Amino acid sequence: MRSYRIDGLLLVALVWLIPCSAQAHHSNVEYDRSVLRELEGELVSVAWANPHIAFRLRAVSASGAVEDWELAGLPIALLEKAGLSKSMFAVGDRVKAAGYVSRRRAAMQVNNMLLPNGEEALFYPDSRLRWSDKAAGGQWARESVSDERRGLYRIWSVADVGAYLATARAVTFKLTPQAQAKMAADPPTLDVCKPQGMPGFMLNPLPFGFVDRGDRIEMQHTSFGVVSTIHMTGQRNPEQVGLSDLGYSVGRRVGDTLEVRTTRIGWPYMDDDGRPQTEAVEVIERFSLLNGGSLLRYTQTVTDAASLVEPMTVTWDMFDAGDEAIEPVQCQ
Repeated sequence: MRSYRIDGLLLVALVWLIPCSAQAHHSNVEYDRSVLRELEGELVSVAWANPHIAFRLRAVSASGAVEDWELAGLPIALLEKAGLSKSMFAVGDRVKAAGYVSRRRAAMQVNNMLLPNGEEALFYPDSRLRWSDKAAGGQWARESVSDERRGLYRIWSVADVGAYLATARAVTFKLTPQAQAKMAADPPTLDVCKPQGMPGFMLNPLPFGFVDRGDRIEMQHTSFGVVSTIHMTGQRNPEQVGLSDLGYSVGRRVGDTLEVRTTRIGWPYMDDDGRPQTEAVEVIERFSLLNGGSLLRYTQTVTDAASLVEPMTVTWDMFDAGDEAIEPVQCQ
């Protein structure tokens, strides 16, 4: 086995107006990323749970007032692969935290936490040591399996989470005036403990796998343990298929690329910020094997003339990290 770090995540045509979120149910719009703020206080609760970890930190403000802050981070699956564990954090610990603060509530996207033993927990790939020379976590580079060609049917993971998050934070949607007005008039509230529909469901860094079922391909998702279907033969007329959150997907092989067209999507939102879409939305996905099968390039293009001024396209690369089975991430 050899070390393999993917730095070549590609961002295509991302010159739209309104930022979106693709990182584990937390809106990037909410957090002010222009200033990294520090807090110090006592951990009064530790929720090592999905869809993301959360702490409650009790701090004292400059005026002497007691404040409780919600500190949130990535999903457990990503943090544990990076070397963090629940046992490192305990209620009653006196800690320092640094991160980006919410624009509307006492909440922080936590990047760093200095623990009582002098270790500094790193919660994101762009986290840097601030108070200590002893890092906890931070093992974001992944090791790939052999480069020998093994085909599509295996489990794929984002290898460089940092590059993925940079891509996710840069994505924007150019909404039509009608869609902007609809979103402003009726701001949505999404339940983070329920899976999204398409296309937002696929905009996350959690692993997924393909299983060959003959006339169809089964996609097994870490996210909520969802299983979706790509119909390869004997497809129905999409107009005769009822609307559903994930829609109706039809696939075809084009060389080393699996191309999937999904229509009949009844889910009303494009992403977890609640950008609206209509029943006419069409999603084209391409899963392309590269480098002799050692990489999988994922491309998603969303077209909806009523909601988007122009199609949205985003691309990133994945690799086979050698996972033997999907471990579903459920909300806790």
